[in-house]
Amino acid sequence: MRTIDWTWFWYVLVGFLVGGGAVYLWFALKEKAVKLVWYEWLMLVLGFVIFIFMSQTFIASFGEGEPRAAWMSLLFMGVPVILLAVGAFRSIQSRRAKPA
Repeated sequence: MRTIDWTWFWYVLVGFLVGGGAVYLWFALKEKAVKLVWYEWLMLVLGFVIFIFMSQTFIASFGEGEPRAAWMSLLFMGVPVILLAVGAFRSIQSRRAKPA
């Protein structure tokens, strides 16, 4: 008998989170008329890519029955994602705070 595996649901959920976050960020930046410089684009895209890779590694490690590896990958890839997001945010804020 074949069992139904619901692992695909987690990948769809991560896809909706990443896609929804990217669309929200795009419209929020457009609404506030913020123009990003090349290194801010690089930090944001790299943050999204690492988040996708981290999510895939986390889901797959649990699927293989290795919860410790899953949580360690979340730690070691989650910290750079947070640092990239905070760095991009602070860079944007510091550029907008300067008088024109």
